[in-house]
Amino acid sequence: MTMPPKPLTVTLVQNAAGQNMADNLAALEKMLDRMEPSDLIALPEVFAIRGTNEDYRRHAQALDGPLATALAERARRTRSWILAGSLIEHAGGGPFNTAVLFNRSGEIAARYRKIHLFEAEIDSGKVIRESDTCVAGSEPVMADIDGWHCGLAVCYDVRFPELFRHYSAAGAHLFLIPSNFTQRTGRDHWDVLVRARAIENQCFVVAPNQCGSNPATDVASHGHSMIVGPWGDVLCAAGDEECAMTVTLDPQELARTRRRVPALTHRRLSRIPRRRRSAV
Repeated sequence: MTMPPKPLTVTLVQNAAGQNMADNLAALEKMLDRMEPSDLIALPEVFAIRGTNEDYRRHAQALDGPLATALAERARRTRSWILAGSLIEHAGGGPFNTAVLFNRSGEIAARYRKIHLFEAEIDSGKVIRESDTCVAGSEPVMADIDGWHCGLAVCYDVRFPELFRHYSAAGAHLFLIPSNFTQRTGRDHWDVLVRARAIENQCFVVAPNQCGSNPATDVASHGHSMIVGPWGDVLCAAGDEECAMTVTLDPQELARTRRRVPALTHRRLSRIPRRRRSAV
């Protein structure tokens, strides 16, 4: 299996977005301005606005709108790839919860519309139903970042291993999983799920998450953003506060892991066989 040609320096950003998009973006600009140069800057899900369903609908933008344009300009200026963890995309058939990847020239290299929309009952009987705001996407999306084959996902997608197996079978080296994982589910499942996707597919995982509470709903996000290696080792992990962390991903670590336990070559099922009826 082909390995990436060189290491990739990744800066993972954890922020706590509120209902005012301008304030959120100004705070992010200050954080990004303080960072050292990086090959890839990864932002969380809904990094620019966190509020009510109406807030999300009101701030939905096309991918040539002001939010995407500002990120494209930063990508050009810094010569970095930027993962806009997700924005609410205004488009025909939408709105969609969409992760957008900009290349070093500020062009959109990939657009992934979240396939699995979150629905769960959290503490105190409160139900979160993402389908009240967004329409589900339908297509897995891969991108090439400087020779690193990357599979894109968003938050709740991490619970569906078949998506990542699809990417792995297509030659993925790295999964990008921007998230707004709740504190209630995150404290039990976040670390386990992120590391599992890395271990079972022998891939790096970059998982920026939001922290703090949604000021409109009081639903707390878990924070604890992570970058995980293909052996399942945690290369960096945030706490509960806003921060940025930088890690260099080593392609030799991919090669060592896959040579040490060549599980990807031992696959026997490319799909689940149909259940046979018992003979009568």
